[in-house]
Amino acid sequence: MKFDLHVHSSHSGDSKNRIEVVLDACVRNGLSGVAIMDHNSLEGSRYALSLKREDILVIPGMEISSAKGHILAYNIHEEVPRELEVGETIDLIRAQGGIAVAAHPYRMWSGLGEEVTLANDFDAVEVHNGRSTRNHNDLAAQLAVKMCKPFTAGSDSHEPSTVGKAYYITSKDCHSAEEVIRDILSGSGDTGGKHRPRADSLAYGVKCIGEWFGRGFKKM
Repeated sequence: MKFDLHVHSSHSGDSKNRIEVVLDACVRNGLSGVAIMDHNSLEGSRYALSLKREDILVIPGMEISSAKGHILAYNIHEEVPRELEVGETIDLIRAQGGIAVAAHPYRMWSGLGEEVTLANDFDAVEVHNGRSTRNHNDLAAQLAVKMCKPFTAGSDSHEPSTVGKAYYITSKDCHSAEEVIRDILSGSGDTGGKHRPRADSLAYGVKCIGEWFGRGFKKM
């Protein structure tokens, strides 16, 4: 079963994805489930769950801007504050029964970086992100192996056309968020999909810098 474990909706400041459109795109692209991972908000996740769709499994979560970089929080139901230290953020995620994942660790603008990721006890590392280059994703995979940690994958989609661009493949059938989490932690799944082409890096960098200016030089 394929799950896109990193999708943004219009509840993220940098995405225009409507939840209904995201869920329809998931079904159209043959996905079994999706994690709505909005920046510092659970509103998109809550709304997706409220629709009670039977054709797609929704895994609750959010992408948290810690003091050092982005952290993916899966299977939580209360928002975790932004700008906390990495260890404190991980503790608050686990206190809700969720898991903490180092998001795209080698991304210049928002990744935690290798040193910070190594210094903290994450539950898993995102090793295939659809908006990261193959090189950065390969480095993340090597980091997960070095840390003896399992992995996740997702498109990091901010527009409908990229939903399902990268995904996590479970090792067995999973029909609840808890089953998907157990599969991730088992380390027996796989990843698939595409990476961001090197040719797109300049345009992506310009876009990120423009958004950074627009936010008053603050991280997302």
